[in-house]
Amino acid sequence: MTVEQAQARLVGGQIDFTFEPASVLLAHVHDSTLRPLAVTNRTRLPQIPDVPTMIESGVPDFVSVSWSGLVAPAATPQPIIDKLNAAVNAELNAADMKSTLLKLGADVHAGTPRDFAAFITEEAPKWAEVIKSAGMKLE
Repeated sequence: MTVEQAQARLVGGQIDFTFEPASVLLAHVHDSTLRPLAVTNRTRLPQIPDVPTMIESGVPDFVSVSWSGLVAPAATPQPIIDKLNAAVNAELNAADMKSTLLKLGADVHAGTPRDFAAFITEEAPKWAEVIKSAGMKLE
């Protein structure tokens, strides 16, 4: 089921709940079409500060965030990596971009390629365990 299908089924009353990125559900939360029960971030979202985290709701260590990042082939020369990183960080730190992304439910983290690599390294074991426990093949 796609995010769009889940959203339509939830709003239409065919399913009782879903886990979806805040960006696709915030409009429905703000117009009271949907009632948020908890967020899966480590901390509450500034867009819906009264909604507790899963951890606050009694599910220890439940953190699951959607994220996006920019990657390049491993052989990309460092000057190109540096130039791309500077351009992306400049845009992510621009006030209008930050404001737009915040309204969409994003938590913006500009940083270095090393920061992003560390984040991916931290996330990998958690998702490997999810894949294993679901009986899927890790590739």
